[in-house]
Amino acid sequence: MNPRRLFVASCIALVSSAFSFVTRGDILPALGSTFDLNQASRGAIAGAAFLGMAISMFIGAPICDALGMKRMLALAFLSHLGGSILTVGSPYVVPAGSSNFAFYVLWAAMFLVGSENGFVEIGINPLTTTIYAREKTHMLNVLHAWWPGGLLIGGFLASIVINKLMGLPDDGIAKFASGEAAGTLDKATTLLGWQTKAALVFIPTLIYGALFLYEKFPVTERVEAGISSKAMYAEALRPMFLLWAVCMLMTASVELGPQQWQNSVLTKTSNISGTYILMYTSFMMFLLRHFAGPIAHRLSPVGMLTGSAVLTAIGLYLLSFADSTVTAFTYATIYGLGIVYFWPTMLGVTAERFPKGGAFLLGLMGCVGNLAVALILPVMGSIYDNGTLSALPDDLRPQVKVAGEKLDADKLQELAKAEPSVVKDAEIAGARQAFRTVSAIPILLFVIFASIAISDRMKGGYKPEELTSKGKEFTPEELASDF
Repeated sequence: MNPRRLFVASCIALVSSAFSFVTRGDILPALGSTFDLNQASRGAIAGAAFLGMAISMFIGAPICDALGMKRMLALAFLSHLGGSILTVGSPYVVPAGSSNFAFYVLWAAMFLVGSENGFVEIGINPLTTTIYAREKTHMLNVLHAWWPGGLLIGGFLASIVINKLMGLPDDGIAKFASGEAAGTLDKATTLLGWQTKAALVFIPTLIYGALFLYEKFPVTERVEAGISSKAMYAEALRPMFLLWAVCMLMTASVELGPQQWQNSVLTKTSNISGTYILMYTSFMMFLLRHFAGPIAHRLSPVGMLTGSAVLTAIGLYLLSFADSTVTAFTYATIYGLGIVYFWPTMLGVTAERFPKGGAFLLGLMGCVGNLAVALILPVMGSIYDNGTLSALPDDLRPQVKVAGEKLDADKLQELAKAEPSVVKDAEIAGARQAFRTVSAIPILLFVIFASIAISDRMKGGYKPEELTSKGKEFTPEELASDF
C-alpha cells in the first residue's frame, strides 16, 4: 500500500468531480437553448447532480466500512463514466422538439454524474482521515483544495480554450454572423461546443480510475480503533451533530448553489462569463486551503467558520449588484474569501469532534450538504424566473406565462426578438434577485457559529476528540513515498 499515491489519486478524483461541476454550470445556458428549457428546468437538471450525490452518500455512508473504500471508488468511476456518456450523447436519444423528454434524459445523466461525486466523497474523506489521523482538518482542506483546483483547470479549458477555438460567446450559444441567418441560433456549433466541454471530464476520470485500480487500501480509522457499528450510528443522534448537520445544509447552499448559477447570472448582470469569476475564486480557494492548518490553530475551526459566514453574506449580497467586470471581480473576492473554508472545515470538525462516527458521519454530512444544493438550485431558478416576470411591463407579462403563472422560455425568447432591451432588463432583475435572496442564509450561520465559538471558549477552547485506540500510524517515509 502506498499512502501517498492513494492521497494523490484522491485529489485527482476530486478534480474529476470539479470538472463535472464547472462544465455543468458553463453549458447550462447552451443546454437550455438546445432543448428549449426554462430557468427552473435548468436549475432542476443541475440540482439532479446534487440529489444524486446526496442519495449515493446516504446509501454509501453506512456500508463504506463493510464494502471497503476501494469498491466505493469503483462505483464512483462507473457512475461518472455512464453519466458523462449519457450527457454527451443526449442529443442522439432525444426526439427533435421534445423538451420534456430531454429534461428527463439530462436529469438522469446529471443524477448519475452526481452519484459519482457522492461515492468519491464517501471514499476519499475517510481515506484521508485514516492516513492523516493527527491532522484531519488541515489535510481535508489540502485534499479539498483540489476541488477549486479542478474548477480552475476545467473552467480554463471550457471557457477559454474551447470557447476561443470554436469562436463561442461566453454563454456558449453560437449565432450565425452573416448571411440571411445572421443573428439566429447556430444549433450545430452550439451543440458541438457544449458536448466538447462535457467530454472534458473523461480525462481525470480515467486517470483516477487507473491509479486506484491496483492499490491496496487500509481499513478506516473507526474500524482500526475497534469502534462498534452501534456506537458509530449513535453518534448521528447527538444534539451537537444534528445542529452541525443543519449548518452543513446552509453552508453548502450558499457555497455551491450560487457558484453553479454564476455563469447564468453574471453573464446577464455584468457582461462577463461567470465561469471566469468561478476560475478566479477557485484560484483563491486552491491557495488558501493549503494554509488552513495554521489559521485553524490560531482562530479554531469554528472561529474560521464564523468569519467565513460574515464575508459570505457581504460578498453574495454585493454580487447581486455587480454591473461591470470590476465590480464582479471585487465582490467575488469577498464572496470567495467567505466560502473558501466552508466544506472541508465542516468535514474536519465532524471528523475531530465525532470520530466514532467515522465514514458514516462524514458521508452523512456530505449527503446533507448535497441535498441542500439539490434543493437550492431549482429554488434559485424559480426566483430568477419570477423576478424576470415581475420586472416585465404589465402588458407584456401575459405573453410569456404558461399555466400556473410560470415563465415560458420559448415565449420569452420570442418576446426578446421584438423587445430585446425590455427582456434583457427583466432578466437582469431576475438574476440579481436570485443572489440577493440567498445572501440572507449566512447571517443565520454567523449567529450559530459565533454561539458555538463562545461556548468553546468558555470551556477552555476548541478540543478535538481522540479515539482511545490509534490503530496504524503511517511513517513519514510511507507518507512521502515516491509517486
